Amino acid sequence: MKAFWRGWLPPLMALPLLPATLFNLFAGRDLALLGCVIGMVLPLLASWLLRRGREGDAGRAALAMGGAAVAVAALGAEAGPVAALLLGAGAWGGARLLYTGMEEGTPVAPPPPPEALREARARLAAIIRRLPSLPEPRLMPVASAIGGVLDDLERRPERLAQARDALALHLDALERIVARLEAGAAPPPGLAALLTDLETGARGLRDRLREEESAALEVQVKVLGERLRREGLG
Repeated sequence: MKAFWRGWLPPLMALPLLPATLFNLFAGRDLALLGCVIGMVLPLLASWLLRRGREGDAGRAALAMGGAAVAVAALGAEAGPVAALLLGAGAWGGARLLYTGMEEGTPVAPPPPPEALREARARLAAIIRRLPSLPEPRLMPVASAIGGVLDDLERRPERLAQARDALALHLDALERIVARLEAGAAPPPGLAALLTDLETGARGLRDRLREEESAALEVQVKVLGERLRREGLG
């Protein structure tokens, strides 16, 4: 909550400049208007930096607040360079004190998927690139179903061992069919049924993986409920 309010303080501090901006606009005072506009834009930039929260953003936000104070004092109020710099230094120092200790850090990137998943994704992408030139439109639903399995496995790579054999079978079958069709083979009568089976099998594999996740969650809920009851909290 503190970080939330500190992130919103810069634009709130710039609100008093709105009347001055309108006055300078209608009075035709271009330099003063420019100072007011800069004095409102830089606090918005500071707020964005604080809400982004990357390493060093607090210092950048303090510099933006100092720059806003300098612009307003020098251009908007015509206070002179010395007074403007003093006010800017004060705004910078105050912002540094206010934002010191705010949590910063670059978001940790998720770990890359296992090599087997990357290889399967590359094989599927190569297959999909070849499909538009083939006269068999029923290949694409099979590829999409396999892609759904890969999506689930990338979110839960620990399930890869359970799906590895079925996934390899589907990719091998699809690659062989595509290769034969590219070589000029005519689709045999049983191809449609085989493609339907492959699509059904891929969707069934995805359903089984999800059912196992649901079963694991159900077990966790029961265990946690029992622990709460033993502790007298449930």
